[in-house]
Amino acid sequence: MKISADYRLAFCVGALLFVGKAMALEGGTSSYPEGIVTVMSGAVGAPGDTTVYSYNKLIDIDSVRDGQGNKVFPEAKGKIHAHALRVTHTLDGLTLLGGNVSLQVAVPYIDGHLDIPALGPAGSGHSNGMGDPLFGALVSWQSPTYLHNVELDFVTPWGKYDPHALVNPGNNSKAIYAAYAFTWFPLPQVEVSSKISVNYSFENPKTDYKSGVQVVADYGVNYRLTQNWLAGIGGYVSTQLSDDQLRGDDIGNRTKSIKVGPQFGYANRDWGVIATYQSDVYARNTSKGDTLMLNGFIKF
Repeated sequence: MKISADYRLAFCVGALLFVGKAMALEGGTSSYPEGIVTVMSGAVGAPGDTTVYSYNKLIDIDSVRDGQGNKVFPEAKGKIHAHALRVTHTLDGLTLLGGNVSLQVAVPYIDGHLDIPALGPAGSGHSNGMGDPLFGALVSWQSPTYLHNVELDFVTPWGKYDPHALVNPGNNSKAIYAAYAFTWFPLPQVEVSSKISVNYSFENPKTDYKSGVQVVADYGVNYRLTQNWLAGIGGYVSTQLSDDQLRGDDIGNRTKSIKVGPQFGYANRDWGVIATYQSDVYARNTSKGDTLMLNGFIKF
């Protein structure tokens, strides 16, 4: 049995999307790295600093949901192991509108499996490989109680991709996204952080599929237990502003999702690590499940 293009495009192809990939919703799953910027979102390195971030994500998909929140394809399951390295360098001596200028690159690696028993033997797929790299720039400002930055990125369709595969590390479409991130300290021990992005993807030339414009707000509210230890809650809210398109025609498939969970971490000026658990509390036209993350950074 061969999986139809409609099944692939509506539910499956996007299941392995993560950091650095095209900001698209093909297959009903966002490739924006939702929910990973929930601590010190507005912080960027000082002039001359180079920061290496490591993102490690395990996604356990327990269902796929339609526009009304009902399960599509009973017993559909999946697991995704996603890892990415992101390097940010803040230029020394160059400013823009009074803010520091930083350049960045992110490269992901994805290993995932999707099983849809309703589709028979062809309903099981596994793939691993490099995802689509991201290149971008940031401008950042800071004060004692408020740090913020703006970001512009371009995603290249260089990741592993097979239009006939059930799952893919790459998305085979270019994308751009713009973001605003901030961290506010209303009290010395209390941190409120968020990153709000608008993501625009171009058409996938292999499938003639173009995903709608997506808005994602990562959020975190954290309490400093000591100078270095913190605990809090974090997650994201995601929605599409426009319909997906297939061969130029609007086909709906607008995704909406909300995720929330606890987080706990340690950080000093030079390095840090944070462990996070997030669970879906709302999912429409996308997958639903639980996520575990262990993310960290080190400055040079």
